[in-house]
Amino acid sequence: MNTAKDVGRAGLVAVLIAAAVTAVAARAGKDDADVVTAQFASAAPLVEGNQVKIDGVVVGSVKSLKVVDGLAEVALELDDEARPLHEDARLTIRPVSLLGERYVDLDRGSPDAPLLDEDTVIPVAQTATSVGLDEALNTVDQPTGEGLRALLSTLGEGMQGNGENVDEALRLLSPSLKDTRAMAAVLDEHNELLSRLITNFEPVASALATRDGEAMDQLVDSSDKVLTAVRERQAKLEQTLDKLPGTLRVLRTTLGNLRSAADDTAPTLAELRPLTDKLPVLATELRAFSDALDPALATSEPVLRKADELLKAAAPVAADARRAGGGLATSTDGVQRLTKAITRNREDVFNYIRYWALTTNGYDGLSHYFRAHYVVDPDTILGLLPVAGTKPSAAKPKGSGTGDKPATPKSGGLLDGLDGVLGGLLQPKGDSATGLSEQQELDLLGLLLGGK
Repeated sequence: MNTAKDVGRAGLVAVLIAAAVTAVAARAGKDDADVVTAQFASAAPLVEGNQVKIDGVVVGSVKSLKVVDGLAEVALELDDEARPLHEDARLTIRPVSLLGERYVDLDRGSPDAPLLDEDTVIPVAQTATSVGLDEALNTVDQPTGEGLRALLSTLGEGMQGNGENVDEALRLLSPSLKDTRAMAAVLDEHNELLSRLITNFEPVASALATRDGEAMDQLVDSSDKVLTAVRERQAKLEQTLDKLPGTLRVLRTTLGNLRSAADDTAPTLAELRPLTDKLPVLATELRAFSDALDPALATSEPVLRKADELLKAAAPVAADARRAGGGLATSTDGVQRLTKAITRNREDVFNYIRYWALTTNGYDGLSHYFRAHYVVDPDTILGLLPVAGTKPSAAKPKGSGTGDKPATPKSGGLLDGLDGVLGGLLQPKGDSATGLSEQQELDLLGLLLGGK
């Protein structure tokens, strides 16, 4: 019995301890709640306790609001579900309903962006406040309200009984609205470009608005003149547009050929690249050469004057050479034929000159002497020996007018034979000892001595 009571008491004590620990942990977690601070240009609709949502899910509340350096600094107490937050996280104050209650819409940021540090304040560039209906209505004064009321009344009267026409118009406008949506999407992607365009156009608009719109009037008049000229030349413009497809085809072909030429030129340009790399060095050397050439050019005037005098003196010589050109051509033709003949028989000519030089190059105390080479064989020696008997004299022709005398016998001997041999070797042919004509001897002598 006592044991059961002790067990019950121990269980009760354990439950109380667990509850106390849970309470302390909850309080500690509440004290250490995740707080993010953001700056707003205006946080007037917010109050402490307003909710913080991500995609419509409550993940925290507004803890405090204060003004720092003219900006509203809002501290947001976030749950763990709101994490992780990135550096490009955005906060927008939106209305909960038409009654004016607000909440803070939280966008965690891009997953690729770095994580937001705990002490980092989200700048005002990443916060915004949506305009509520009550704020829009507060901006409408009485005249504007009356104008809106008249506009709505007129629209209501115009729509009365024309529902089918409006429905048909909306149906016909549906494709255009789709195109408009696509155009809006494109413009949204180029929002920054459009902003720069508007910013750049603002000075132009300001300039057009000067002088009570006179510049704008001039622009409109010029545009009207341009449009009038275009309308007057519409026929020629249409003809030009008709020729445009053919021109574009020719242009496409030309561009294709140009691409082929560029492909063929690319290797050449690649081979020329090393040369172009050396062009600075070449330019430096040319600059040094030009610097060295300047003094020479500065002192070249006397040389040029002397050259001019020499050219003037050479003019008569050139004229004489021009007049003698005909005879020179004839002589050149003859020399050419002679050269060809000598070329064809050059071996015989060289042998003749060589043999003649070998024959006449010996000399003694008096003068040069002539060499001769004679081959003696047994027949020649036997022919020199004396022969027995006498030689019969040749018969004289009849009617010679002289008395016939008997021939005196003459004994033959060695000298008689030598006389016949030497006579045959040394007897010149003709009147020249060389067997050449006088002119040929002179030409050969001139050739050997190097003269004319």
